Amino acid sequence: MRFFDTNILVYAATNQDPHKADIAHELIRHALEVNHDGVISVQVMTEFVNVMKTRFNVAAAEINEWISQFYPLLATEVTMDVVRNALFIKEEYGIQFYDALIVATADKLGCTEIVSEDLNDEQVYCGMAVVNPFKKR
Repeated sequence: MRFFDTNILVYAATNQDPHKADIAHELIRHALEVNHDGVISVQVMTEFVNVMKTRFNVAAAEINEWISQFYPLLATEVTMDVVRNALFIKEEYGIQFYDALIVATADKLGCTEIVSEDLNDEQVYCGMAVVNPFKKR
């Protein structure tokens, strides 16, 4: 399974970078329609709502439309065990707590890949590789 970080959803929902938006749309479409292997967490959705409201001033109705489109990706809530694991991951890898929470949630779900622009491309956390889909290879 592939865990999608917040930035993938934000690029898909905004026109801030048309090239990245196209890539994000294709990743999500493929995860929903082809491989059925994409997941996110409640944390990712709350971050998405916050970015859309504060950075892009998007109306609640439009954000709700995006939530409906992304909802099939939603797999899990953040639990206390995930929070505890995130603390360990933060210390182990020296990353920010909320990034560690993404890693811990993806780990709980048994993901093999974290799709993110924010985490270090090709870094392996808890056996999961980070893939930055916007990086030229």
